Amino acid sequence: MAETRSCIVCGSSDSAERFAAKDCLVTGDVFSIRQCRSCGFAFTSDPPEEKDIGRYYVSEDYISHSDKKRNLTEFAYHLARRFMLRKKYRLVCRVCKKETGNLLDIGSGTGYFVHFMKKRGWNVTGIELNEKARDFSVSKFGIYALAPSEIHVMEGRSADCITFWHVMEHLYDPVKWLDEVIRILKDDGRCIIALPNIASADAEWFGKQWAALDVPRHLWHFSPVTMVRFIRENGFTCDMIKSMPLDIFYISILSYRNQKASLPLLKGISTGLLLTLGNLFNKERASSLIYVLSKQPG
Repeated sequence: MAETRSCIVCGSSDSAERFAAKDCLVTGDVFSIRQCRSCGFAFTSDPPEEKDIGRYYVSEDYISHSDKKRNLTEFAYHLARRFMLRKKYRLVCRVCKKETGNLLDIGSGTGYFVHFMKKRGWNVTGIELNEKARDFSVSKFGIYALAPSEIHVMEGRSADCITFWHVMEHLYDPVKWLDEVIRILKDDGRCIIALPNIASADAEWFGKQWAALDVPRHLWHFSPVTMVRFIRENGFTCDMIKSMPLDIFYISILSYRNQKASLPLLKGISTGLLLTLGNLFNKERASSLIYVLSKQPG
């Protein structure tokens, strides 16, 4: 195990255990979630070393790298994905103020998003760690994705938009990746980062059983306060924060399923509705948030 000693947001080494969470997907192992006493940032303590993390992704239920629809939960995921692809496309065009351009998707998975953008005229490149997902992207869409080690081939100031859709929380060195974004992004480009929100209503509701903790695959657990500080410290300005309204339903369903609760689909939808209505005008309580970044001048 590689111990995480200092906070990546403020650098403090003073932290306390918030709770212990279980890997419900693969191993059943338990990991500590610690919280920085200085800035409040939460992180998974003592995660596996990067060279050993692969085994925690080996599951038929790891849906982000799956094209299967074996049950209602997976069917709902794929319906939501189709809806969100259109929303993501419109967001990219709006924040970049252009209908076409060069897009880099970091953590491109099985290629659905880059394929959707390519069909609408964007020049796309994907970067994906999982070899099976890269192979799927080629076989399904004819889109080749780079391995993370190949990011150096990307030209400086070449991308109009760089996206991380639920990827930053998996990265062992997010500061290094933001350095690459600064190098590759055009000066007037935009970076879009989507993340689970540990300050969300559903995170509070489910506590240590909140599915979006997803230990040890999720290393970092951002809130709006800690994320805005993190990006500011690494050369970016936060231009916009938007909620992802469907995520609360999917995460609530998974949380109940992880608990082995009866009727997880029904309970997840009803809990999602209850929490959504209770926090209708407070986007910072949303299950997942999208941050739109621009490079700081100079």
